[in-house]
Amino acid sequence: MNPVFSRVAIVAITAFLVVTGALVLEVLLSPRPDRPFGHSPAGHATGWLALGIIMLTLVYPVQKRRAVERHWPKRWFHVHMIAGIAGPTTALTHAGAHWHALVPISALTALAVLTLSGVIGQAVHYFILRTLHEKERGLAQDGVGTEEIEARLHALAGSEQMVRVWQYLHAPMTVIFFVLVTLHVAGALYFGGL
Repeated sequence: MNPVFSRVAIVAITAFLVVTGALVLEVLLSPRPDRPFGHSPAGHATGWLALGIIMLTLVYPVQKRRAVERHWPKRWFHVHMIAGIAGPTTALTHAGAHWHALVPISALTALAVLTLSGVIGQAVHYFILRTLHEKERGLAQDGVGTEEIEARLHALAGSEQMVRVWQYLHAPMTVIFFVLVTLHVAGALYFGGL
């Protein structure tokens, strides 16, 4: 089986199971059909928990910019990836399949686009790095000198920067999401209180 297809299939199946699981959990936790889980005290707590987990994703970009001279903050990147999946899953459990208000729907949609762009960006980055490493091994086996390998890989690495176009969606969507969440929280507090 093609390794690219295999990875895409695994991610797609996992995403389907996570979304389905979050929606089923929300239905199971809803006390009554007319009172969804997101409107209960536990649902509010789940929403705040989701926001806290999602806020953890912001530590990585800050650490990455601070670490210009030091090493790449790999541990924070792992936290970023895990929180980038766990936070939206928790938010989906909080929101459920109740589509009755524009701002929460917009926030959830922005979060879905944000999560999807992060997953796609990670996959693209992984495949490019894998290609570079394979090319490096192939050139070394062909007897190409170290300096020539570096020059060729440098040219190929430039293409990796071109593929980072996904960040032009990921970064602004982060801002849009947090604006929408702020509006959602303000509206929920104004109209319903805690």
